[in-house]
Amino acid sequence: MIITENEKEKVVFSNLFAIDYPKLYEKLGEILCKYHSGYGALCHTQDYWVRDYMPVQVEEGLFVKFIYTPDYLQAEKRYITNVDAVIAKNPFVRDYTFIDIPLVVDGGNMVFCKGLDNNGEVHYVVMTEKVLVENAKLERSQIESIIVNAFQEPRLNIVWLPWDKEDVFGHTDGIVRYVGINGEGKPKVLVNLELYDDDIADAMYMALSRHFEVVELHLDSYDELSWAYINSLQTKDFIIIPGIGDAITDAQAVAQYNQLYPKYRDHIHQVQMRDFVLANGGALNCCTWTVCDRSKVGAPSVSGGVENGESQQLECINH
Repeated sequence: MIITENEKEKVVFSNLFAIDYPKLYEKLGEILCKYHSGYGALCHTQDYWVRDYMPVQVEEGLFVKFIYTPDYLQAEKRYITNVDAVIAKNPFVRDYTFIDIPLVVDGGNMVFCKGLDNNGEVHYVVMTEKVLVENAKLERSQIESIIVNAFQEPRLNIVWLPWDKEDVFGHTDGIVRYVGINGEGKPKVLVNLELYDDDIADAMYMALSRHFEVVELHLDSYDELSWAYINSLQTKDFIIIPGIGDAITDAQAVAQYNQLYPKYRDHIHQVQMRDFVLANGGALNCCTWTVCDRSKVGAPSVSGGVENGESQQLECINH
């Protein structure tokens, strides 16, 4: 199975995010509380990017845990979060079941989508070919087989996008956002390809259009941070879009989301976070771990991990 962002209820941050950006954390919390959504912060993290190192949900209570040793952190290993320690030290997470998979993958490089055909749901995961590079000892077919088996979903299609080597992270969560299923049963996705060179953008578009209805993010102008509009936070109840400080394009991004997500009418918000994105290189999808767990919805806090004094000594790194 797979669980898409529009099926989730709980939002989890790193305690470092809550410590270093208390006003932003509070602002986001105010929005979440409007929907009685449980949220909180995990202790024993080493950077903000819980999306990347926390396991990926398969079904309620069951998660796939990949190997988190990204190549871009090999020179600064103090920033590589020990996921086993996070699981062990946070009671909310410890209750879950985890399947360990021998693949190096970042969660930010996995965007999940659903479609429909005559046989029911068809599932997709969109990743860049950076996964193939970081698992070079395995053939593509082996990597695909491991992922399909891990998610217990024989109808899971892996959509590979070319990896632009200028983007050292190689994540898809600033490229593609799942919108929903169109009238023909195809998944619809919102994409931001404007910031890529034409050859890379064309190859990405071709790969995506084989499976999806592709909608381009339309803005009057494109900032170096325009990708952050794609990197929004979504649950079943609301969407929060990062603002990048341009009044015109911020408004255009919100208007396009309102058009694409009519079921979220009056539940689409925007939070200004240009300084955070500029300083750290990630936005809202990057710094949140979203979970479908109806039994724990409304819990006031995940761990109280913001009191972890050790974490206050860590520096921030770019995402």
